[in-house]
Amino acid sequence: METQNEIMLVETETCSDEKRVCSSGKKRAPILFGWPWQNLSNFKYLLFGPLLAELIYSRIYEKKHSEYSWCLHILILSSLRGLVHQLWSSYNNMHYLNRNHRDNFIILEASVASIILLINPSVTNLPVWKTSGIISCVIFHIGLSEPLYYWLHRLLHSEYFFERYHWLHHSSTVNNPFTAGHATFLEHLLLCVIMGIPILGSTLIGHGSIIMFYGYVLVFDFLRCMGHSNIEVVPHHIFDTMPMVKYLIYTPTYHFLHHRDMKTNFCLFMPLFDVFGKTMYEISWDLHREISSNEGTKAKAPEFVFLAHMVDIMSIIHAPFFLRSCSSLPFARNIIFFLNWPLAFLVMLMMWAKSKTFLFTFWYLRGRLFHYWVVPRFGFMYFISSAKDGINSQIEEAILKADRIGVKVLSLAALTR
Repeated sequence: METQNEIMLVETETCSDEKRVCSSGKKRAPILFGWPWQNLSNFKYLLFGPLLAELIYSRIYEKKHSEYSWCLHILILSSLRGLVHQLWSSYNNMHYLNRNHRDNFIILEASVASIILLINPSVTNLPVWKTSGIISCVIFHIGLSEPLYYWLHRLLHSEYFFERYHWLHHSSTVNNPFTAGHATFLEHLLLCVIMGIPILGSTLIGHGSIIMFYGYVLVFDFLRCMGHSNIEVVPHHIFDTMPMVKYLIYTPTYHFLHHRDMKTNFCLFMPLFDVFGKTMYEISWDLHREISSNEGTKAKAPEFVFLAHMVDIMSIIHAPFFLRSCSSLPFARNIIFFLNWPLAFLVMLMMWAKSKTFLFTFWYLRGRLFHYWVVPRFGFMYFISSAKDGINSQIEEAILKADRIGVKVLSLAALTR
């Protein structure tokens, strides 16, 4: 279980900004801090209902296949955006892969897009592809969205706005793709403007297209999730080969330094604007090289390992690399869990056939590294005589592995003893 490309799970000294984060959460929320539907729980997804109803009604009763096609596009795009965030969240939490090597904003932006399209239906008649639209979208992004976000981000770090709004985004002690969407209602309204400028700008000058619309939004989400992930995925040799590229695209390491320091690296996606604003952290590229190079992959051996096993098939659904909405409810059981039971059963069979003991999660406590390893076997398997040899082999390999890498304490769960 050699570590690879791990960035950030290190203890840092509490700085004044972090103290502000803690204290700010106790104050009364200012205007536009919370979401209008924050008390609806999962019923908030019913806000997509009017789009679905309009689409079905227009197709069945009015036979309008083009006028309301934007309803379908918004629903598809919202689903794809949720998938992008889910996949990044899953990958970020697959510690056995990448450490060894809230959907409110989607509802908001779907609602804003719907309102704009209702006010001006003419923008819905877009071609599938238009090369000039891709070019104009990139120009609008670099020329307007990037600098506007940079200065708004710096404004959000001023004492007034940070203590009332932006502290929420920085309240995550460890970066996660969730962090990309973890912000106040006001901040996401501003982000709607940032994201909307290239799309609307290109469309209003006659160069919009459906591919441009889908592509820009999904790439925007992809890069936001990548920057807030807790793993480095950008190899440093790209920057060695093409030095200018490092000013055109940020990395998880680059944005991590912003969350740690809070006074540098304010850019949206392009560090070039931190160069112009003289806010680039001077060690950004050296740290990225160290983390993504072979030297950065040398693992620190955990001092304590707890060797556990799966309890039942349903426990897979609670894993942090499964569905985000399920992993946040560790003791719950609802319809979503039972609908995913067949998939969980299939995963169980695959783990039984191929998987080896893997790193499930890890944490630091008072400077000491703790690991939680999981034997890929379930509770009921320990009572199947034909499965005992395989289980014992898994446990033996894990013990030998722990001894080889220098683990000081190995604790076994009940059935693994």
